Amino acid sequence: MSTIPVDAPKTGPFIAAPGSSREWMNWIFADKARMFWILQIAGWLGFFALHILSVSTFVAGRSSDSLLYSVASSLIGFLTTSILARPIYRFARRQGPALLLAIVLTSTIFMAVAMSAMKAQTFGFLFGNGWMDLRGASLGTTNYLLLIVPDLPVNLFLLGSWAGFYFGVNYYLKLRSEMERAIFSARLADQAQLKMLRYQLNPHFLFNTLNAISTLVLEQDGKQANSMLTQLSAFLRYSLDNDPLQKTTLAEEVRALELYLTIEKTRFADRLTVTFDIDEDTLGAYVPSLILQPAIENAIKYAIAQMEAGGKIRITAKREGGMLAMTVCDNGPNAPEDPNALLDNVKTGVGLVNMRDRLGYLYQDRAQFQLRHVEPQGMCVSLRLPFETRG
Repeated sequence: MSTIPVDAPKTGPFIAAPGSSREWMNWIFADKARMFWILQIAGWLGFFALHILSVSTFVAGRSSDSLLYSVASSLIGFLTTSILARPIYRFARRQGPALLLAIVLTSTIFMAVAMSAMKAQTFGFLFGNGWMDLRGASLGTTNYLLLIVPDLPVNLFLLGSWAGFYFGVNYYLKLRSEMERAIFSARLADQAQLKMLRYQLNPHFLFNTLNAISTLVLEQDGKQANSMLTQLSAFLRYSLDNDPLQKTTLAEEVRALELYLTIEKTRFADRLTVTFDIDEDTLGAYVPSLILQPAIENAIKYAIAQMEAGGKIRITAKREGGMLAMTVCDNGPNAPEDPNALLDNVKTGVGLVNMRDRLGYLYQDRAQFQLRHVEPQGMCVSLRLPFETRG
């Protein structure tokens, strides 16, 4: 899992492979101003084509004057929506619902009247004003505003459709932006949780190690004390330098665990035997850093530390198809018959819960975590996670 910077550029709302048509759609949607002008120009070009095929041809046939009328009508609509409607609607979007509705309805009516008047003047200029006299006679009025009333429904429908599309796109983008922020916040929370889990190094380990070093110093075993300090320093450096949100190879993980276990073997001497059974073909697999350390620490604290001799820890890793299976087993005498009960114990189950939760955050339901009792005594912690490599 990688972090996502707050100022990451928006790439658009569509999942797209490089070179696909959706990549162009993402390019359009990634910038609101660019998206507006592309859709605005495309929409009015479509209106122009429709106007030529229907209105102009019906009114004046296919002539240069009818073509000019289609150009003028499309240009009037383009300028009205670009210069008037867009800033008015943008202002309205920042208001409450009641005021927004009032502004949109009022301004749309006034713009429809203005468009009707401009189109009437253009039609009269191109085709003469005889049609106006005929309409006045049929309506029984010479009032100019009343004469353009029959043209209002078409322009109201046109502007209403434009407004619906404008607000629909903007509210869609706003909703998507809110969803992206929510997802981003959730990811930040997950990352913070992962870091907390990853850096939850048991203070008992540090206390016991420093206590063992202090004992060696008192016994004037400076060489052994220096060796433990060097190993502790190397392990802590590895622990703190590795990003908990990144993964490391199993080979690196094994080297870190060997440092940790060397310290513990110094403490327990002959009371602890460690066996690594790691298949060669698993060493390049990527795993969460120090994912096995809590299981080993749990085995040492609640199994090996309770034994006077013969303590054993066995660490295995093997590939099972597309999965990596890892286990940490001990032969402690006090393992419960139902080890899963440990997960509910706030004192003894912290490290194991840590492992389970990290796997859940990183792999969701693609990973498995299991505790089981082994005969004649002991417990195994088993993990199965997707086998991932750099390639």
